[in-house]
Amino acid sequence: MTDAIQDILASIDELAGRAKISRSRAFAAWYAITFFDVEEDDALEAAAADGGNDQGIDIAFADQSSEEIVVLQALCPVNFVKVTPKSKWDAVISSIPYVRDPDMLKPLGRADLAETLNDLKKRFPTYSFTVGLISLGKNSTAIERSVQAHQKQASDKTRFFFDAQEDICSRYKSIVEAENGIPEDVLNFSGEHFEDSGDYGRAWVGSVSAAELKRLHTEHKDKLFAGNVRLFLGARKGGINEQIIKTAQTTPGNFWALNNGITIVADNADIEADENGRNRLRLKRFSIVNGCQTTSSLTKANAAADAKVLARVISAKVGLKDEIVRFNNSQNTVKIWTVRAVDDIQEHLRKEIEKVGLIYAPKQAGSRTRKDPKIIELDKLAQYLASLEQSYLIQAIDNKSELFDEPYQKIFHRGIKPVEVLLAWLVGNSAEVERKKLADGLAGDPNSNLLMVTSAYWIVYTCYKILRKISDIDSKLITLERLCRQEFQNAIAKYASVAANVFYDAAVDTYDREEYGSFKSTLRSTRFLGKMESKLNSRVLKLHDKSLPDLALVAKAIKI
Repeated sequence: MTDAIQDILASIDELAGRAKISRSRAFAAWYAITFFDVEEDDALEAAAADGGNDQGIDIAFADQSSEEIVVLQALCPVNFVKVTPKSKWDAVISSIPYVRDPDMLKPLGRADLAETLNDLKKRFPTYSFTVGLISLGKNSTAIERSVQAHQKQASDKTRFFFDAQEDICSRYKSIVEAENGIPEDVLNFSGEHFEDSGDYGRAWVGSVSAAELKRLHTEHKDKLFAGNVRLFLGARKGGINEQIIKTAQTTPGNFWALNNGITIVADNADIEADENGRNRLRLKRFSIVNGCQTTSSLTKANAAADAKVLARVISAKVGLKDEIVRFNNSQNTVKIWTVRAVDDIQEHLRKEIEKVGLIYAPKQAGSRTRKDPKIIELDKLAQYLASLEQSYLIQAIDNKSELFDEPYQKIFHRGIKPVEVLLAWLVGNSAEVERKKLADGLAGDPNSNLLMVTSAYWIVYTCYKILRKISDIDSKLITLERLCRQEFQNAIAKYASVAANVFYDAAVDTYDREEYGSFKSTLRSTRFLGKMESKLNSRVLKLHDKSLPDLALVAKAIKI
């Protein structure tokens, strides 16, 4: 087994454990997270739809960058040296009628899957479909031939693909290797350029030939796009990349005027003369942060020499690179937390929390890697903090990127204490653990999917109701050092366990499929929250004050 497969399996198994799903379904979620930037919670919910008889559909989601609805069948075999069986591809083909008419799934007991597909088609009515088989088994020439045959017969609204072990491992390694960018190379402008400088650092702007971009891409492959949100999306018929390629091939002289250009960010850049005395830029630790599609398309088109593109090169000051990436890839709004991660509030929290040996809000590596218990992830932390309040609970579940816009100043309010932040992180982690325990114990219960991954935020919400009733969580006795002690975390786990049971009891009492739809939509429903509020309050009120330890007293008993 290769190192790449071992790394991938470690991440898959962690996802499978979190969502209580099979390896293959967790693999489908991992693939969506890693190669399509789908949010982890969304991917796990999509892969963990209740019931069997899925008709070859393991996961379905929208990819807004390529304007496609992606439907996948996933295979994570026991033996990784065997060829992917053709029957798996046959299952993909058999899913097509259900993809086109999701209502056919309802008589088969898959109303939830029908709801997911219908919702995607309703929200994205102009999107085409991409239907594929992803496999950690070896490549199959029989499947490849079948894919080609079906693709030739497919309409403009449907595309087929097959990603086998070799392709997936190669793409995964490209992402891992590309993260640090290119150590050093030069950039030759096509003609004159001009320089600028400001608070951001220094910049050079000029035209670059297609040949120069092709040289960089040929030499450095995907490392060239280390700072880009995603790699080349391919030249889907009718898509933007097909138009880029067509322009480069048919009217290369017009390319400069019709394209937005590229942006390169470097740690350092300096003008030097080449062997002919012409100026060029010597770049160090650099990558293209916007323009992957343009560069890859020009390379694919083998564009003529007179095809040029506008290029900006920015030698950015420390701390600004993530902002440049985010604003140059504005379609990926969830990256906003990389901007917030360097503001003064987060810098203060980082310095204080790192004093107790924890790593606070580093640059996000994404859910393609295993979780490190010593790392506090800013995006997840924001969801836990938002879950403390009724007004932000549904937003925490449904769209975490929005938490970093208008609500950010309220969630991470001025004067927020590191103790508040770490307590919320520990409560959130305990809620996740207790959610999985309860879900395991209720395996087979028809309502157990009320404990799917996003219910952890409901448990956090419930837990804080209980904490505020029984404990003095504002006590000065509760310090960062004491929060890190196992005795304190054991006490938090007791609260989370009770909260999980209180939530589930109230949720089962409230849930009505006719009123709220699937379990997924229920947990994201403000109407459901309105009904749940009084039931949660009533159940929490009935808890005896001595039934759980006061965290202030637990802290007092811990000698530092």
